[in-house]
Amino acid sequence: MPIRIRIRGLKKSFGKHVVLNGVDLDVPDGASLVILGGSGTGKSVLLRCILGLILPDEGTIEIDGENVLTATPERRSEILKKIGMLFQNAALFDSMSVLDNVLFGLRAKAPETWNQPHQQQTAEATNLLAQVGLGAAVGGLMPAELSGGMQKRVGLARSIAGRPPIQFFDEPTTGLDPIMSAVINRLIVDCVKRLGATAITITHDMTSAQTIGTIAAMLYEGKIIWHGKASDLMHSGNAVVNQFVHGWLEGPIKIAYPLPEASQQAG
Repeated sequence: MPIRIRIRGLKKSFGKHVVLNGVDLDVPDGASLVILGGSGTGKSVLLRCILGLILPDEGTIEIDGENVLTATPERRSEILKKIGMLFQNAALFDSMSVLDNVLFGLRAKAPETWNQPHQQQTAEATNLLAQVGLGAAVGGLMPAELSGGMQKRVGLARSIAGRPPIQFFDEPTTGLDPIMSAVINRLIVDCVKRLGATAITITHDMTSAQTIGTIAAMLYEGKIIWHGKASDLMHSGNAVVNQFVHGWLEGPIKIAYPLPEASQQAG
């Protein structure tokens, strides 16, 4: 199976704080990769490096065989149009209606949309909303009028606008109740299958990981320390992965528990 995204030796530090310390990762075409890791381990930084939002210190990032870090700005822009992104907090534009948010994604990924009649553009955006289970009436609302789950669905509609062949999902179920989380997970699976897309999802939600992912990888201390089938996550044989997925307090991942004596006395 051809490799759609290849990352080698990726490093990124902020001052003295090392976040990525030599990440090596292959994402096969058509795979749905879930990247696991604790809070602050660099999962979002990794995605933002691929998207060009953060410049890594070292390493290479290839998409369909092209190194995006050495490409010209014009070529890099064309390569990155292949990627749709659902941000952790949906990241909708507050001053734009739901419909205009989706149209923004459509026009950005498919510039030819600008030349289409407005009615045709609106119909396409409304169809995208329908694909994530939202009616046409929602298009006239503002983001502030939506629940968290609805905002995530609008963000997903904007992400798949223009049918980009690569999809990124940053903590897609954060802040949602279990039922809405299940809805978002299922919508992501359905949309990725319908597009035939290659997907990367970062999460610490094990239900999401096993629902969305076909393959999985664990990011720990700045490196990928395990990768394999998502179905093997609960019995990976790796001590770090086992501790993380089962939520054990004891193991190689050091946790500030129990509380220091001073804190216990203060309480």
